[in-house]
Order: sequence, then structure tokens, then C-alpha cells
Amino acid sequence: MSKELIHRITWSQVYNGDAYLYGTSLVFTDRGVSFENGVMASGKVICRFYSSTNYQGKRSSPALPLLVPGHRYRIEIAIETKPEGRFFLEFAYFNRQGEQIGFEVLRTYQDYIHYPIDAFTYLVTIRSAGASQLLFEGFSIYAMEEADPFKLDKPLEKRYLSHQLPSDLDLVQNLIKTI
Repeated sequence: MSKELIHRITWSQVYNGDAYLYGTSLVFTDRGVSFENGVMASGKVICRFYSSTNYQGKRSSPALPLLVPGHRYRIEIAIETKPEGRFFLEFAYFNRQGEQIGFEVLRTYQDYIHYPIDAFTYLVTIRSAGASQLLFEGFSIYAMEEADPFKLDKPLEKRYLSHQLPSDLDLVQNLIKTI
């Protein structure tokens, strides 16, 4: 099984309603985004990323790449929290009508998601699990390709019956193997 990087998601801007800002110290650094809020309740949204947006309403482009329905993806997360491991990522999947058709919650730094066959868009939410400080460097989405073993005992040969050779191939008739 091999993995191929599709996209690395970083937090570069704050959009209206997409980040928890009440009592928050938010600093954009070279390493990532430093988020600090000592009184934020567990389960609160720290920030959100979308695979589809209304540009006129949000004035932002989607941060998430398009995924292929029915495929599996590996997610690698680069987040440091105090206390350690006090975050989770929530992937919510929506159909063409905007109805939520499923979700997955990732609590580790490396995990897999399965993009549902009926999904059209998705949303990634970073939530607090009791963190007072968070350094968000980003997360990466990798496509997982399962290699199917394919072996040949002998090379493939295409042979034609001499009387079934198409007339279009008359010019190269001597180069084609016939039976």
C-alpha cells in the first residue's frame, strides 16, 4: 500500500464564524498558529475548514481538496496541545442537498477516513478536548492506493486469424502475428 500527498492544510486566516475568538489569544507565526484560551469549554470549535464555500457569503476559497467518493485517505495531524493530546478532528460528510450523511472523529495524530460514496462535500472541524494552548501546524491528507498484485506467467501475445484481419491493417499485415 502506498500513500500520495494530496494536500497540506494550514490555518492562514480567520474568517467570520470559523474560529473561536472569545477570550482567545491567536498569533500567526512561521511555525503555525498559536491558539491560547484558558477558559474555553471542552468540545468547542477551535476552527473549521471547508471543501466547498459560497464565495459571495464567506469571501474565501475552499481550504480542503476534493476527495473521490468511496476512497480511503490517511490523515496526518501536526498539532501540539497543553495538556498533551487534548484535541480532536471531526470530519462531517454532506450529500448534494447539504444533508449530513456521516461523520468521523479522529483523536490520534495519524488515522484513516473513508469518504462515503454518496458524499459531495465535507467539513473538518478542530475541537478542544480540554486544551488551554494549541499550536496548529496543519494536517495532511494522503490518498491510499492499494496495489493489486498482477503477475504474468508468460508475455501476452495478440494473434489474429489470417482471414479475420481487419482491412485497415493491410499496410502492416506483415508485422502482425497471425494463426
